[in-house]
Amino acid sequence: MSSAVSSRPLAAFVRTVLPAAIAAAVAVLVAYFLFDLAGADYTVTTSGSQSTVNAPMAGIMTLLMTLVGGGIALVIARRTARPGRTFVLLVALAVVVMAAGPLTSAQQGLTIAALEVLHLIAAATVLLIVLPRLGNSRTTPS
Repeated sequence: MSSAVSSRPLAAFVRTVLPAAIAAAVAVLVAYFLFDLAGADYTVTTSGSQSTVNAPMAGIMTLLMTLVGGGIALVIARRTARPGRTFVLLVALAVVVMAAGPLTSAQQGLTIAALEVLHLIAAATVLLIVLPRLGNSRTTPS
């Protein structure tokens, strides 16, 4: 059994998911500002209206989505025989689905690249922190 995934879900969440979500948000914000310095305008068009993805929005959405994703990882760890593999597949699927957003809503090439890279950074950060703690064997039953 992995030390992070235990019979105490809240403790596992605080010990595993919360640090991953904070690290992902910080990493995304750093990358956001680097792309901003490079000239990304972060303008997107959704449902016919134009808006700008700002730094707080990027950080908060990253934090919230990684908290949800990390929670799902803990559920997977409790219920599957190969939690690592299952979580990687789900994260890969989520990244592919999220890739459509910038490709269809942003006009500036640098903004498309920036938003795609931000998605990849968030996913990679969560995988790097959560995945080693999941293990590859079934954990305690619920």
